[in-house]
Amino acid sequence: MGIKSRLIRLTEVHGEMLVTLSGSREVCVENCTGITCADENCAVLCSEKESIRVTGTALVLESYGAYGVKITGRIHSVTLEDME
Repeated sequence: MGIKSRLIRLTEVHGEMLVTLSGSREVCVENCTGITCADENCAVLCSEKESIRVTGTALVLESYGAYGVKITGRIHSVTLEDME
């Protein structure tokens, strides 16, 4: 199942986002409050203060919940952007 079909809104999360990159095949982001954009090539995860853009190919939202999101696929870049 592709990342776009699992687009969700996460709630009740506090603190700064924590990003863990495992090689070029997996990224885990904790403490995100939502996913504003998602498809097989790009996902934008956000919190109250910042957003993280993950770009790549064949991206799949493997798991998600109130405290974390795991994306797998061929990850090309992870970019942090301030929202303020």
